[in-house]
Amino acid sequence: MLVGLPQSMAGRAAIDAAADLAEFLHIELLATFIADPTLQGLARFPTMRELRALDQGWQAIDAVQIAREIDHITDIARRRFAETARSRSIKTGFDVVTGAEMVASLIRADDIVAIIEPTHPGERITRQFTGVLDAALTSAAAILVVPRQILRTTGPVLAMATGPEDLSIWVALEIAAALKERLIIATRPGALLPPELISDAGQIGVQLEQMFTSGTPAEVPAFVPSLARSKERLRVIGRNQLSVDSTHLFSNLRGIPLLVVGLDRTRSAKQQEDRHLH
Repeated sequence: MLVGLPQSMAGRAAIDAAADLAEFLHIELLATFIADPTLQGLARFPTMRELRALDQGWQAIDAVQIAREIDHITDIARRRFAETARSRSIKTGFDVVTGAEMVASLIRADDIVAIIEPTHPGERITRQFTGVLDAALTSAAAILVVPRQILRTTGPVLAMATGPEDLSIWVALEIAAALKERLIIATRPGALLPPELISDAGQIGVQLEQMFTSGTPAEVPAFVPSLARSKERLRVIGRNQLSVDSTHLFSNLRGIPLLVVGLDRTRSAKQQEDRHLH
């Protein structure tokens, strides 16, 4: 799992949630921090000014000061990530990169890219956020969208499927087994669960529950008939249901992390024996 660390570390709960899932799935957690050198380049323009909120005024851009502040923020991010990893049995890594293209080069097709919801609206337009988001959307990796505040850390896994052969169902089954939780499968009325799924769930000890809905996975509030009833800790949907609008992407979370898997793919147990997250 590759997680892009935000400039602000206020959303510690979101980073902890991503680390918890990586630990349960027994996968490596790689943190990336974008130290954008663009600001230092602006110091070459003598007429350029910056507005510093704390100093309450405009001033000339000081390249040395900016470099020192970037190093300071990077050290804070590294230290806090180390604190997150220290209490978990998990292999970790920390990379400092200078741009979105370098983030993209780190992502492999079988990775999960964690996108942390910004704690401040202004963070949505920073390169640190947009770089990781764009890299995730253009890759074949799965995407874990994590709200800044987590509603619950226990409860079933909810697969929001477009059909009984949706890849999200099978991935959610693997995760439910790792988390030792129930699996709720939300489908349109009349959809039957594959016999292979029922058999596999029984073999690995995952309790299944089917829920019928009238909406689509992209319409999260309408698709989930009763959040109070399901009380899920994680939702899983197919990649073709992902909204590329980050505003809607985060507004639909309602405190529940969302794992987006696959690229217009379906899967059955007979077609693919090896179970990995895609």
